[in-house]
Amino acid sequence: MSIVARQIDFLIVGGGIAGRLIQLELESRGQSTLVYDQANNNRSSAVAAGLANPLVGKSFTVGWRVPEFFSDFRSFYEDIENRLDASFFRPCEMKRIIATPGEQNIWLSKQSKPKYEAICSFAHEDITGMATPYGVISVHQGGELKTEDFMNACAAKLPTMDEVFNHRELDLDTSKYGDISFKGIVFSEGYEVINNPLFRDLVKLIPTKGELLEIETDLDFRGEIYLGGVFIQHRHNKVWRVGSTYARDDLSLNPTEEKKQDMVTKLDRVIRVPYRVIKHLTGTRPATSDRRPLLGVHPKYPNAYIFNGMGSKAVSMAPVLSQEMVDFMLSRSPILPEANITRFDEKMDQPIA
Repeated sequence: MSIVARQIDFLIVGGGIAGRLIQLELESRGQSTLVYDQANNNRSSAVAAGLANPLVGKSFTVGWRVPEFFSDFRSFYEDIENRLDASFFRPCEMKRIIATPGEQNIWLSKQSKPKYEAICSFAHEDITGMATPYGVISVHQGGELKTEDFMNACAAKLPTMDEVFNHRELDLDTSKYGDISFKGIVFSEGYEVINNPLFRDLVKLIPTKGELLEIETDLDFRGEIYLGGVFIQHRHNKVWRVGSTYARDDLSLNPTEEKKQDMVTKLDRVIRVPYRVIKHLTGTRPATSDRRPLLGVHPKYPNAYIFNGMGSKAVSMAPVLSQEMVDFMLSRSPILPEANITRFDEKMDQPIA
């Protein structure tokens, strides 16, 4: 959706999951917005699996702020679908396949803790086409965002400029970008914040390259997503997506044979039906050194904000965090210290009240 207005409440740089959700939140509060975004092959949101999973890591940890992030996130995305007149979200159960006796022991030591009861349950379960000798954890609060469909719906319905943002045209002293006046500007450009002259030295973002495979197989689709050494996610017909890998500080666009073989090896441990690899994809996530998001305001410019750094968790984190960020932008409600960019520098001025 193009726009010709020369005066906007908030400019947003970056049209990935984070940028679009904060745009939607601002619009719901009566603020006019404009996203600057030019799609490219390495945009992490475009190739992301779009999974929301409250149970993370090899140690089956309940993720940061899970009760808050997952309590209403399904209804949140259903409301967004209605606003955009599109379909891109699916609540779904996830099957975390336990791969080794050691993993089984870790789970058995944790399963009686109350915080797991509403999230997941364990059973010895036979899944056609999958190897499950050590049992399966059913994750009940999961969901799947079809990221390409979501971003296409946003581009069609929301104010968007399909062009690269040029920092040289930004004048924060006069709150102007070229001939556009604004009240505030939000940077949600993913890993490209490393090239942002305003914020690159204020945050500790670690670009993290991920590689994915698409395979063709006769694995039966039951509506679930399989997790383990790799995730296995149905796409369409006989096509499934498998991933993913992590490589820090790698900005190359090229898929690697090493990571492909790593995924194939892990896939072979759990899948029991023939398959063939048909595509190899890459994307770069905006991860942080402490695995916490990047929210805040520039210490010198009270009209320049950042909303970034959610890595592979934007689908689950961004709905709540976008509300908290907009609360801060409009009324200076405090940002949690563990998400505020001031945490990286004890000498940095606190956000302007």
